[in-house]
Amino acid sequence: MFGLRMREAPAALAAGKASAVVPQPVDVVFDFVARDFFANYQRWCTQVVELEPKGPTPARPGVRARQVTLVRGMRSETTFAVAEVARPHRFVLEGVSEQFRSTYQFEKRSETETEINFSFEMRELDLPMRPFAKLFDMALQEGAEQTVENIRSLLAEGAPYAEAARAS
Repeated sequence: MFGLRMREAPAALAAGKASAVVPQPVDVVFDFVARDFFANYQRWCTQVVELEPKGPTPARPGVRARQVTLVRGMRSETTFAVAEVARPHRFVLEGVSEQFRSTYQFEKRSETETEINFSFEMRELDLPMRPFAKLFDMALQEGAEQTVENIRSLLAEGAPYAEAARAS
């Protein structure tokens, strides 16, 4: 009537964020998570049962990968791309087949300690899933906490670099 259009409401977001202090220098933590991502990812993200990089490794912007996850008996396939690698501070993945963003940030606390901050955001939820956004938030928060704890534990226990892991 007045030339106004109704715009669809923005999609609901669901997110999880967590941080931990890792007893390793920032370069070691960054290399373990970002540079050697394709060799180490399944070590801290145990629900990933298949991981197939679609380009050269180590991880660099534009490289895509296919992953298959198994969560509570449900199998899911996702394609994602490395969006940013900013040594030694930031590593970002973005979903291609699903609208998500995973961000790993690294902050030097001392010569022997690094704070890792991890966030996972679902950028879009399908309309039928929007009533369950709070459940997604809880699940993503739990997953984020588990992610940083797994990385912290692996590196605190002296997890070998990818090259050493492949040699054994």
